Amino acid sequence: MTTDAFIDVAALTKRYGATTVVDRVSFAAGEGEFLTFLGPSGCGKTTTLRCVGGFIAADSGEIRIEGKDMNGVPPHRRRLGMVFQNYALFPHLNAFENVAFGLRIRGVGREELARRTGRALDMVRLGGLGNRYPKQLSGGQQQRVALARALVYEPRVLLLDEPLSNLDAKLRIEMRSEIRNLQRELGVTALYVTHDQEEALSVSDRVAVMNQGRIEQISSPWDLYNRPRTLFVASFVGTANVLRARPGGAGSLRVAETFDLACPPEPVSGPGTLVVRPEGVRIGNGDAPQGVPGIVRAVTLLGAALRVDVELAGGARVLADIAHGGATPDFRRDDAVSVSFDSARVVFIPD
Repeated sequence: MTTDAFIDVAALTKRYGATTVVDRVSFAAGEGEFLTFLGPSGCGKTTTLRCVGGFIAADSGEIRIEGKDMNGVPPHRRRLGMVFQNYALFPHLNAFENVAFGLRIRGVGREELARRTGRALDMVRLGGLGNRYPKQLSGGQQQRVALARALVYEPRVLLLDEPLSNLDAKLRIEMRSEIRNLQRELGVTALYVTHDQEEALSVSDRVAVMNQGRIEQISSPWDLYNRPRTLFVASFVGTANVLRARPGGAGSLRVAETFDLACPPEPVSGPGTLVVRPEGVRIGNGDAPQGVPGIVRAVTLLGAALRVDVELAGGARVLADIAHGGATPDFRRDDAVSVSFDSARVVFIPD
């Protein structure tokens, strides 16, 4: 356990029958931190979140919030707010009553209930819509009601389980910024679950990538993208060129059994995988004296960049992202080109 962590989880395990859904997961989150769990469906991220919230009982492991052992402590005594994927709003209650519901069943007095509910609605910019029912609200407004309901308890911890998955792309971008800004303003510690890598990278202080019930890497979004530690992280987060490599001669790597590349700073003693993002690949004319010869197989416009798919001489394929600046593309299908790699962007993952 980490003594100065606001949330501290050690060796958390949850099984359903013979299936281990969460496998000895350990992590710590600091006070006011925004920590996101990212991974494919079924990787254990939502189960981890619900164990922290007390909605699911773990089979083993420790969960501490503010240094207090949460074993056997019910959700309503953990000082946390939860935002569910489907919002879970009562259709027969208006926005005000949906937000106030938890306070009412806890016996909070009328004046205090009105004050706290009104404040929570104001926080999410719904102060004038408290009398509207869920069917009269847009998807984004319903999401705000669900967020206000979590905040009305004045929680120390905010748990968010895929809260934006039911919104369209443009609204998702808007709402994720609102959630992040509100979290910073309140100073609440947030644990956020998503399968959307762009969402995770854009809002988080740190991201924990989960796979098959375990955390593969937990680090800042920058390190996660630029310095993946496992092949799964490299492949799941963003787009990556993944090429087999082994030690070559004179301090080099033999890549795809086709060309040699200077070794990265870390010692390389055996075979592994070379990972480089498309923006770390350089393309020149086919008659360039340096680089690996290849043939352009496709050119795709990605807004501000062109993605060029190149087949190298040995048959391996690489993708390169090139900022075009509004100019007409220099490369076309079947062009002969020369490919090189930015050594600062190359990561070697040993087997």
